[in-house]
Amino acid sequence: MTLPAVSQNISKGEIKTIVNDENDTLVVMHIYDAMTFLSDLLECELNDTLLEIYVWRDSVNTEKIILKDQVIDVLKEKLSNTENIVQNLTEYIKNTKQIIKLNRRTINSLKKEIRKHKREKTIAIISAIVLPIITALVIIF
Repeated sequence: MTLPAVSQNISKGEIKTIVNDENDTLVVMHIYDAMTFLSDLLECELNDTLLEIYVWRDSVNTEKIILKDQVIDVLKEKLSNTENIVQNLTEYIKNTKQIIKLNRRTINSLKKEIRKHKREKTIAIISAIVLPIITALVIIF
């Protein structure tokens, strides 16, 4: 075989391919070109393995993002529910204040009624006692 002799005669940057009788393809190139080619091949293999790791990490990170989005949605719903509760309680407080005002007005009007009835009762008692006495005095004198 003449391959070692051929490989010594090839200059840098030149590549020769030879097909032998057994249909094997042989590639002949300068040793520095072969080193460059093999170092590039090794770098590509490393990149491929790193790519697989990065794809796996990306899928994990995508799942994390999906879970975080779900948590955010749940928290947004809780926030809106809390805001609704606060709004309802605010309306309840306003309504309670109005009821308290109405009750105070009712109490004040009932106090006036009670005073009026007390006066009427006092007048009635006084007149029930005094009128018969005056009538008796008028009849006697």
